[in-house]
Amino acid sequence: MQAAVKHTARMEYDNALRRGKREYSTLTSKGERGTLLVLDELTQESRIMAYVKQPTREISMNRIAGTYTSARARSFSAGFMPLYDSGTEFAGKWIALCAAHMSEGLRDPIQVYEYMWNYYVIEGNKRVSVLKYFGAPSVRAEITRMIPQMDADEPDTAAYYAFLRYDRKGKFKNIHLSSAERYEALEKTEKVLLQKVGSQENEINFNSMFLRFEVAYAAAGSTLSLGDAFLEYLKVFGFILAEPSSLLTERIHDLKPQLELTQSPPKEPTLLLEVQPDVQQQSLISRLFSGRKTAEIVFAYEEGRTADNWIGAHEKGRLEMQEVLGDEVSSSCIDGLTPENSYELISQNATGKDLLIVTSARLAPAALRFSLENPDCITLIYSRARQDSRLNTYYGRYYEPVFLCGITAGLATKSGKVAYITPYLTGGRHTSDINAFALGVKSVRPDAHVYLMMKNVSPIDPTTCELGIRQSVELGCDIALTPDYPGLSMDAAPEGSFSFLLRLHAMGQPSEYLASPTWNWGRYYTEIARSYLNNSLEFLRIIDKREEPSVTGFWWGMASGALEFRSVKFLHPIADNLLQYIRSNIQLGRFKPFRGPIFDKNGMERVSEHSALRPYDILYMEWLADFIHIIAD
Repeated sequence: MQAAVKHTARMEYDNALRRGKREYSTLTSKGERGTLLVLDELTQESRIMAYVKQPTREISMNRIAGTYTSARARSFSAGFMPLYDSGTEFAGKWIALCAAHMSEGLRDPIQVYEYMWNYYVIEGNKRVSVLKYFGAPSVRAEITRMIPQMDADEPDTAAYYAFLRYDRKGKFKNIHLSSAERYEALEKTEKVLLQKVGSQENEINFNSMFLRFEVAYAAAGSTLSLGDAFLEYLKVFGFILAEPSSLLTERIHDLKPQLELTQSPPKEPTLLLEVQPDVQQQSLISRLFSGRKTAEIVFAYEEGRTADNWIGAHEKGRLEMQEVLGDEVSSSCIDGLTPENSYELISQNATGKDLLIVTSARLAPAALRFSLENPDCITLIYSRARQDSRLNTYYGRYYEPVFLCGITAGLATKSGKVAYITPYLTGGRHTSDINAFALGVKSVRPDAHVYLMMKNVSPIDPTTCELGIRQSVELGCDIALTPDYPGLSMDAAPEGSFSFLLRLHAMGQPSEYLASPTWNWGRYYTEIARSYLNNSLEFLRIIDKREEPSVTGFWWGMASGALEFRSVKFLHPIADNLLQYIRSNIQLGRFKPFRGPIFDKNGMERVSEHSALRPYDILYMEWLADFIHIIAD
């Protein structure tokens, strides 16, 4: 039996030798290196900051890039296949290892240096050669990490130091991501997923999970780097636990559009600013025999819906849409969704439907997974445009009616001081609504003062808006735009609005309702459904099939009816005529609120004279105009 194994091992060596010589010849003929990379030639001892011993573990064969010293490099081709002829001492040792592998397996760990995410063999080159020849995915290794000096001019070392910070607590060892930002994203993703698995965390082999993904990913044929692809997989599908390899492969295939988008993200999303026109009508014969088009639409709501809150407003919009379109649509809703249960509930209720409308950005991971797995169902999510494939967004140019509220405030103020009350946020926030309000005030009252009141206004306690009003009055403000809050009750204030422009009493209380920016969800959802019925949404499928990845978002404004400016009659007729004139011109697209010159708080010119901001720059605005007084602490 042993003789037969040795005979087979010799035959395997001859085959490996042919592969090695063929690879060497091919590479050298193109002027490339035909033998192994040598770590000594890639590094300088003076540039190594530290040598750190790592736990012994399985490492990927694909990450073994070469050997430590040049003496061993000439024995192997670049892919670790042997180059010495049969009959040599080297060949005899390789054959003996090959026979041992075929009969009992190679169990002893090799020794490697880990340098910049790759491995270089110190001891065990022939074992690596045998295992690579047989296609083994991994090998057990004793690892010493070599940490290079930080070099600000080399992006790779900056990313590597981000990896070292992640590696202190991160679960996935030696994972190579393309940027520091991706390591931050991995940390956040891990945190969310670890909360889901809870006490089972100690039972998970994270190293094995990553190696399993690598094998499946190599077979899938995508070109995005392995680590970045794994991060996208975790975001969409979560940890790989007991899933069979066939399911893992299927999921990676579903994920490919997202991987392509991650690899080649568009510079800007495609923003659709108005309702799409009807497509060309079908011929009479086509219409007679094709049957009338209908739509099955599912709405997904986050938990906490009541009749009068923000989520309830979407449900009122759905019911209005259903009433307007009648039997042309069949709509339903899913209630009580959380990030934890949303994928299962959406899959149960929306699979096979025509249109899924997700009303909260917190449910985006589940919506993205569903959209990738169900390309025949058009999926929309209420959010600014996202870098997510097939997950189209819908949003609104809220700044338009807010700008009109600013004009109203400027015309109404007697003190020349107005306030914009908003919760204090520790992170960054988009500011187009704040700036639009302030510009509206200044456009009719150049000497006015606009205060951004955030002090003690909490994002989780709406009642603190009342404190914001009192603080605004203390500053001399007699007009304020404030979010709705418990206890606020004003005559003439419309239902369905969540922010109100109010006249303030000197005693620190609202005294009169003036105006409000309002979402008209019934109109918005009716137009979306009509766009589906008349085939206007088919362009989303066309975009999805293009070679270049793209991101699309609906960003409708007052012209579509999705947003409204509501006010009471209190201005002098001449002033009201001006307000209505500007309102009409915004709806017609003739008036641009963000027209220069506009400078930010740092004195930077954000909009030059006689020019207007592009839609993309408004949507992602994060700066404040220089004349806004910030009251935050």
